[in-house]
Formats: sequence, C-alpha cells, structure tokens
Amino acid sequence: MDSDLMRIGQRIRRLRREAKKTLLEVATEAKLSVGFLSQVERNLTGISISSLVNVANALNVPIGVLIDQPRQQQPDSHQGSRESYAVDKTSQSYERLSTTFDGSLINAVKVQMMEGYCSEWVAHGGDEFVYVLSGQICYTVGKKDYPLSPGDSIHFDAHRKHRVANVGAGPAELIVVGTLPLFDDSYAEFASASAEIRQPDGDATLLPGEPRVSRCLPASKRSRAADPVPPGAVRPAPKQARKVDKTAPAKPRASAGKRPAGDDTPLRKAAARKKK
Repeated sequence: MDSDLMRIGQRIRRLRREAKKTLLEVATEAKLSVGFLSQVERNLTGISISSLVNVANALNVPIGVLIDQPRQQQPDSHQGSRESYAVDKTSQSYERLSTTFDGSLINAVKVQMMEGYCSEWVAHGGDEFVYVLSGQICYTVGKKDYPLSPGDSIHFDAHRKHRVANVGAGPAELIVVGTLPLFDDSYAEFASASAEIRQPDGDATLLPGEPRVSRCLPASKRSRAADPVPPGAVRPAPKQARKVDKTAPAKPRASAGKRPAGDDTPLRKAAARKKK
C-alpha cells in the first residue's frame, strides 16, 4: 500500500473523529458515497485531488493538512523544475502549474494518469477545462461520455457529477484547469494585477452547463479550414490600395463656378486656341 495514501486515509479519519462527525456527514458534505469514503479511510482505494478538496472543506481544514503539496510562489513555472506529487502514485500524479494570490480564480495542474485508472464520481463548485496531451481518456459528465484524444479538450460545469477514465493503452497526460481551490499559498509573494474578466459568449446550440468539446483536426483538415478557396479554383488577386503621393503639392480648390489654374485638359486647350 502506498505510504502517501495510507497517511491521507489516517489523517481523514483522525480529523473526522476530532470534529465529531460521522462518515455519513462528511461523505454527504463532500458529495461522496459513504462506502467510498470508508475505503479511503481504510487505505483500500485512492481518491482524486478534487474529492480530497471536498473532504477538506467538509472537515473545515486547508487542503495542505491532508496532503503535502509543493509550493509555487512565483508566477512562472518551468519544465524540469516542477516537483511531482500524488495522492495515490498507482493512479495519478500531478505537477503544479499555477500559483495563488489575492483574487486569483483558477488553478492548473498537469496530470499523469496511469493505464486502467477510473476516478470516483465527483462534483464541486466552478467549472473545469481539460486538454489532452497524450493517451486516450473518456470524461463522463452526467450520463454522457466524451472520449478524448491528444489535442482534444472539454470544458464543463463542475457542479454536475463527472468522472474520468484512462481508456487507452499506457499512461495519459492532460492539463486540467479549474476554479476549485486546489492549493493553499496564503504567504505567496506574487501579487496580482487588476484584470478585466470577460464573460464567455453564449452558444445557442448547447444548453446552459452542457460540456463544450473541442477536437484536434488532422493537419490536412486544418489547412483546408484555414484556406476557404476550393482545390483547383483560381485565387483572386488581392486588391491594390491606391497609392497617394504625399510629397506632391495639393491642387488648389476652386471657388464656385471657377476651375483652378493649370487644370488644362487637351479639350480645353483646343477650345482656347479657337477663341484666339
């Protein structure tokens, strides 16, 4: 049994008893089944980081009390320097990608999901965005399955019950961004800059809260989508903008009934010679 998982289960049981709460009370507040939470306390199964946050909230303790997480005090994060951590190393491991500061709303992690892993059902506040880097996974939101391949993404209302499974051969890697507070960096020195929050445009084709899925097109389809001219058709030549010589003196504007001097076309020159 993984030592980290055993330690987490023992901490949950000890804190629950100190708070004088039953398994049913904590499970209900954390939106988990009593049987699942009991298995976590007895070190029989792993738990996702999202569910662990819900359990911490139910016990009224920071997430850092249940799991040791790397700190991220700076706004930048570089590959190779990030420390990996896990609730259960046999199921998922995480690399922290984001920091926290006063007013911050999102949290981001890179997840490595082991082959055959399937999470418990979970629901929490805010929304969740997932981008698949490698492997084959399937998100189930409500009663609908969303199979995702490398380059695909999904964005959904995390209040709805959901779970994820690695359905491919080998590990899968994904980026998960959400508004669930995964970290506790109350002492972080990085201060936020004010920013305008733009509300997303509505989509008339989907009901409110329905997941938005983005698929990665093959290279051939991407090139056709970017170039609307059908194969074999002649591309129209781009219109040339009329050039204006800014160094030439402007012609004087004539008053009503008169023309400016020097405006002699061939026809006017011929008419002037006849008058002479």
